[in-house]
Amino acid sequence: MSKDHPALAALKRQGFRFKKELGQNFLFNSFILEEIAEGAGVKAGDLVIEIGAGAGTLTAELAAKGVKVKSIELDRSLISYLRQRFKEEPAVEIIQGDAMKLDLEALALQEGYAAYKIAANLPYHISTAFVTMAFRQLKGLESGAIMLQKEVADKILAAPGQEGYGLLSLAAAWYGEVKLLMELEPAYFTPPPPVNSAVIAFSRRPPAFAATVEEKALWLVIRGLFNQRRKSLLNGLKSLGAFTPSGGRSWPAVLEEAGIDSSRRPETLSLEEFAAIVTAAGYGVKTDA
Repeated sequence: MSKDHPALAALKRQGFRFKKELGQNFLFNSFILEEIAEGAGVKAGDLVIEIGAGAGTLTAELAAKGVKVKSIELDRSLISYLRQRFKEEPAVEIIQGDAMKLDLEALALQEGYAAYKIAANLPYHISTAFVTMAFRQLKGLESGAIMLQKEVADKILAAPGQEGYGLLSLAAAWYGEVKLLMELEPAYFTPPPPVNSAVIAFSRRPPAFAATVEEKALWLVIRGLFNQRRKSLLNGLKSLGAFTPSGGRSWPAVLEEAGIDSSRRPETLSLEEFAAIVTAAGYGVKTDA
């Protein structure tokens, strides 16, 4: 039972109080913590960046696998407890800060790692923003596992045409392989959150066409079309303002070249189809013959 867990008892002795505004819902189930660590693909010698140390339960699970752990915790009231708990663990570093503001790539490079992994029981109010950043911006992120609310996990895993399919789904497809590890009811957490939760695991396997399409142009088109999702594809493209096909081509001609029906809606298109539109519009990456 989590209420009898030594870490929770130690926190209570120090007068710790859960802060709703920080989305603190701690996880003490050892089986689930092990599954998160395994799902992140960690092995001895890896660098793992943990987001949201909380009571240090996942931190301990990761450290037991022989990895270097940089554990980030926003709540200053937890830092002294965490540093005391892991004072005999030289491979564990507790960092006070906001994971959305820290340069995670720089933290990895400080340790001499170009590639790293992430494991997290994320505060739910940052999950959408953090996952988007991770999949789109963290070039050194090799793999990871994250606990987040089930609603967000559903969006990440949604296929074209399914409910919830959108920018998160496409960001996941751009990053690589993403899968559902498990779903959890609120009772697994202390205190219980008001929503069901899920753990996703991911590993970097970018699509083959990622090397042949201009990334900035691709996401400009995707965001622009999803901001006008009630419009047909053709009307949405015509509303992108200054972004137009190169070489004087028209959007109808671009869609014809890409082999995509102009009457379709953005939420029915796969990432590959968006890339085909951008490439046909003249924004492919030039490669040497």
